[in-house]
Amino acid sequence: MKASNEIESLGGDGGLVTGSCHKLKIKPDSDVVIDYGLFQGRKEERSDRGERRNFTPTKDIAHGVTHILVTHSHIDHTGLLPKIFRAGFTPKILATETTAVFMETMLYNSAKIQSHENIQNRLYDEFDVNKSLRHLYIVDPFTEIPIGQKHSNNTAEFLPNGHVMGANSIIVRTGDKEQKQNILFTGDMGKPQQSLCGGYLDQVSKYPGDPINVLVVESTNFNKEPITFSEKRTNLLNGIKNVWKNGGNPLLPTLSFHRLQEIMEMIHNSQEDHLLEDCQIFIDAPLGISLLDNFKELNIDQLSLDYGDIQNYYQSKKASKARFNLKNVTVIDSHEESLINDEYLADYSGRCIIIASGGMGEHGRAVNYLRGKFCQNPKNAILFTCHQVDGTKGAAMVHYENIPKGKSKGARVIKIEGFTSHISGPTETFDFLERFNLDKLSTVIITHGKDTARKAMAGEFQRRGYDCNIVLPNLNQKVTI
Repeated sequence: MKASNEIESLGGDGGLVTGSCHKLKIKPDSDVVIDYGLFQGRKEERSDRGERRNFTPTKDIAHGVTHILVTHSHIDHTGLLPKIFRAGFTPKILATETTAVFMETMLYNSAKIQSHENIQNRLYDEFDVNKSLRHLYIVDPFTEIPIGQKHSNNTAEFLPNGHVMGANSIIVRTGDKEQKQNILFTGDMGKPQQSLCGGYLDQVSKYPGDPINVLVVESTNFNKEPITFSEKRTNLLNGIKNVWKNGGNPLLPTLSFHRLQEIMEMIHNSQEDHLLEDCQIFIDAPLGISLLDNFKELNIDQLSLDYGDIQNYYQSKKASKARFNLKNVTVIDSHEESLINDEYLADYSGRCIIIASGGMGEHGRAVNYLRGKFCQNPKNAILFTCHQVDGTKGAAMVHYENIPKGKSKGARVIKIEGFTSHISGPTETFDFLERFNLDKLSTVIITHGKDTARKAMAGEFQRRGYDCNIVLPNLNQKVTI
């Protein structure tokens, strides 16, 4: 077989971990795009020449594209989709129903945030989101869907992988029997066991066995060994209790999708198991609460009965649905209430936990506390549970370990390890990848990770005896496959 297809890396490459986007040119006449995500953090959003990557014209990405395949709803995989429709292109967007539900909420929220920006900083508006969603088509997992030009014999199959609710790896099958090529885009790979959605082990028995010729694989956490669910839970609970022992209270700046709901589940079960003393819970995350409604509206069978790696923890559907119910909880609605809450809790004499949107300290309600009186109190602490992309305010805070307060120090900054929905380390990664048939693997394209992680993954492929072309693409690099 003489392969002549081409993959162009348009985001999440060259050492970047956001802005995921790949364009697959299937010869002779079919172009599809896998994800079109937002670049996040100044160091990723700005090129070395100061150009803003999120504002790159969409023409070269969207021209000739018939379909966009969405692996999952995280904004660094979907956040630029409305730009394509704003520019006048009308490809079909393919996503599973679960991804579509969360993606709709998140894209409207993104447009709402931009409406408060100066006009030159707006990528799109709600009208563009509306147009995008009119071109959204729901696909079923484990089903071959025709893509590309009519009668081109190209298909895509979505394979749930346990990263977050609705997340998938995607196999694209191209060509006819004589010149066939199977390309696996892993997207963000999930863990063997995963909170809320279950892990990839729940799905692998349904994975197809036909050989993968080309692998496009993320490497985000390849250099990080996995932390067990028990360790992760202990790290969070100890972090909270240590802040209380110091006489202060913790602020958890949190990603609104999956992470907020995961932490709520953990606090709920800790309250039920008497692992957390009586305390007040304040949730200041409008998008997170909207997404929580999406979680609650899911078919109950879509929520895993497991709790992390504790199998069949929930013994009934009633117990499963109750996993987000918290004792002594207050939901903060408006921005004005959030500012008042910052002042009220700055020197709060009781015990509380604040969960606020804005996992990297850049946006969201967490900013009200980071800039306000709460973080001027050195007894209080910020507990970050998510990865801090280089160039974000969160990354700077973690580095300096304190919020500055004039010449003195304000609230402490603590990184809580173990909270990732990405697969971690060589063993866990290859346990997943080798669930597929890699006997005829000819090309590996390593993406979505720092160069140290990408090089380490390349070395591991070689160590394991894979005789194939391994590419670590730069941004905008084209790879013939």
